Amino acid sequence: AAAKATLESEWGPGPERIVIGKDVLELLSTSMYVDPMTVYREYVQNAADAIDQARTARLLSLEQSGRVEISLDPVLRSIKIRDNGTGLPSDVFVPRMCNLGGSAKRGTASRGFRGVGRLAGLGYCQELFFRSRGPGDDSVSELRWDCRQLKPILRAADLERDLFQLIRDVVTVRSVSASNFPDRFFEVELKGVVRHRNDRMLNKEEVE
Repeated sequence: AAAKATLESEWGPGPERIVIGKDVLELLSTSMYVDPMTVYREYVQNAADAIDQARTARLLSLEQSGRVEISLDPVLRSIKIRDNGTGLPSDVFVPRMCNLGGSAKRGTASRGFRGVGRLAGLGYCQELFFRSRGPGDDSVSELRWDCRQLKPILRAADLERDLFQLIRDVVTVRSVSASNFPDRFFEVELKGVVRHRNDRMLNKEEVE
C-alpha cells in the first residue's frame, strides 16, 4: 500500500494543446454528404433560416417575399444559391464562415443546427465561394475555398497539418465592390462543379 501511494499523484489539468487532425474536415464534408443533391438541401435550408431571421428582425415585412434564387450554368459548370435574408455583416462574416460545429441555431426553431452544412459543397466543385452583405455594409465580404488544393491535402499521409493549418492553407478572404449586389443578401457559389451521377447537380429537372 505504501508503494502504491508513492506512485499516485493528485489530479491535474489535461493536455495544454489538442490537435484536431485534418481528416475531421473530410468526415464533416464528403463523408457526410455522399449524395450530391444534399448540397441543395443544406444551402436552401440555411437560406430559409436567414429569411426567417430577417422577418423576426423586421428586415422583411410580411408583404415582402422571402426569395431563394438558384442559378445553374451548365456551360461554366457553376451553381449559385442566393437569399434575401439577414445577410452577414462584415465584422462577423469570416469568423462565422470558418466556425465548424458552433452554430448559434441549436435549441432554436431553425432547420440547421450543427454548423457544418456549409461544407456540403466542398467535395463537388473546384472552388466554393461564400458572399454576403449585411445591413449597412459598404462592401461585400467574400470567402473562397480552393477545393482543388484541398483534395490532395486530405489524401496525403500528412499527420503534421492540423485542421486549423489546413483551413489557413485553402481559405482566402477579400472585400469586393457592392455596386452589383443587393443591399442585403447571402450567396454560395460552386464553380467547376464535378460530373457526378449523370451530372444531376446541373440538371434543372433534377434540381426542381
